[in-house]
Amino acid sequence: MTSDPVSDLRKAVPLRFGLTSLFADMTYELAHVLLPSLMLHLGGTGMATAFMESLAEGAKMAGFWTVGQFARNPVQESLFVRSGYTLTVAGTVLMGAAGSAGALIALKSLSWFGKGLRGPARDALLTNALPPENHASAFGIVRGLDQTGGLLGPLLALGLSGLLSPSRILFLTAVPGTLCVVWSVIATQTALSARIASFGESARDLPPLSFSGQGPSDRPDVRAFLLGGVLLRAGMLPATLLMFRFADSGGSFPVTVAGFLLASLMTAGANLGIARKRIPASPGFLPGMASLLIALSALLLSGTHPAPLLYLLAMAAWGTGEAFATVGLKVRGATLWAPELRTRGFAIFERSASLFSLLFWPLAAHLWDMGQTMAGMGMAAAAAATGGILLSRKPDPPG
Repeated sequence: MTSDPVSDLRKAVPLRFGLTSLFADMTYELAHVLLPSLMLHLGGTGMATAFMESLAEGAKMAGFWTVGQFARNPVQESLFVRSGYTLTVAGTVLMGAAGSAGALIALKSLSWFGKGLRGPARDALLTNALPPENHASAFGIVRGLDQTGGLLGPLLALGLSGLLSPSRILFLTAVPGTLCVVWSVIATQTALSARIASFGESARDLPPLSFSGQGPSDRPDVRAFLLGGVLLRAGMLPATLLMFRFADSGGSFPVTVAGFLLASLMTAGANLGIARKRIPASPGFLPGMASLLIALSALLLSGTHPAPLLYLLAMAAWGTGEAFATVGLKVRGATLWAPELRTRGFAIFERSASLFSLLFWPLAAHLWDMGQTMAGMGMAAAAAATGGILLSRKPDPPG
């Protein structure tokens, strides 16, 4: 039986983007666990660390804006993906040479600017290279390998921490970082080749459809998706906040770490189920289930002193919901935007979700500090549930 070249290219696209994400996550998650120690070594304070994280998020949003404004065809999208991964890797590796807290903050921001540049462009390349029925499976593969890299990086840092200084370990991130950049070139070229094989040579330089004059947020169903997705993402409190909530209420360190590992395993397992098409991947099912699981995770931790079992159940629900939400929102966006609008649409969504979350999460944490845990966690659960309701609307076809 002869193989179909187009089919072979389409199968290779998500795997190659997945390998890019695996080595990228190994690089910056390895660095992430070392940054607090390095910041202290360089004389940084807690305020400097908080400023670093806030500035990095701002830099990532600037990356979202840049790619949304200037990526107009598959060739430009490919360049943004490669440039974004290169900046992320370069910023991470150079952290090992930082001589001050200010230099570390600047390099973290450079790295996160790269993350903002490549995300929307990669999602557009991936969806435009594949038929819609393969989108969920493809994102499941990419996210599953991404999660694998996110586990391997910290484990590698833990294994080397007694042998090398944080700075030397950061220099070693050049190894997975180089592999990440190489695979980003291979993945983008494969996506472009798959698109050309499907639509002809004109797909290289021109938008696949004529521009209709309608922006990526002009339709009512797109606006409902943007609002619903932003609320769902805001309700999905970061795992670090959930861990802090349990630890701050008297939870033990071993159980806290066990919860993080359980959430990571549930995320990886859910992504594998999506990739292997064992989990329904319609644009409505995944966000809907995600909203229920994320709301449940918040409510399970709303008590004054949540029991270890409730914490573990909350982290399991969060991990599964995180996988469903991430893949579901990407798939839903691809159904709403015509191919030439996807990079811009994904960028608008990511920028809006990041900005709102930066305002929402500190408010929830402040309510905890004031002793109003039920109000803080209830607010997160309500945001996730409301987002799920808005996302339940059946999308109109792009046009």
